[in-house]
Amino acid sequence: MLGVQLRAKHVSDHQLIVWGRELRILTQTAGQIMTVNRRPDVAQIVGADGVHLPELGLPPTSLRKQWPSLGLVGVSRHDRGGLETAARDRASYAFLSPIFEVPGKLPEVGIHGFRAAIANVGIPTYALGGIRSEDLPALLAAGAFGVAIRRAIYGADQPKRALECFIRALDKSLTNGK
Repeated sequence: MLGVQLRAKHVSDHQLIVWGRELRILTQTAGQIMTVNRRPDVAQIVGADGVHLPELGLPPTSLRKQWPSLGLVGVSRHDRGGLETAARDRASYAFLSPIFEVPGKLPEVGIHGFRAAIANVGIPTYALGGIRSEDLPALLAAGAFGVAIRRAIYGADQPKRALECFIRALDKSLTNGK
């Protein structure tokens, strides 16, 4: 299943809600999940499926007490300790990053580091950071629940074609290469 996270740090609350409502219509029509980055209030207003929290944000347990209607509470993490904490705090899923080199980010985890970090943690974990479509088979084999991509699409000369490459690679990986 595909999903979309609304992440727009530098826009007004009004603009975030306008975009959120438009995006919610698109994701519902497509039968896909939508989360809002950092803002449970906006997630609730626009009818999102949940919220995604940064590593230094509120813990999922606190957020669930204040916003019980939000079904999904995702988190960003950078190491095994962060994933273990997320699992204890009842996060719905986690993004572990960066898997590969990303300018201005922490040192890369790599595929073997990803595999070690998620082993027996008990939380669905998506790989994020510097991922290319050709990396999907190895990441899924390492135990990734899926991948989260941003720069690979938005930074592409042809974003639609880049997304299609990811979808084809994912489909191929999930059908064992057939």
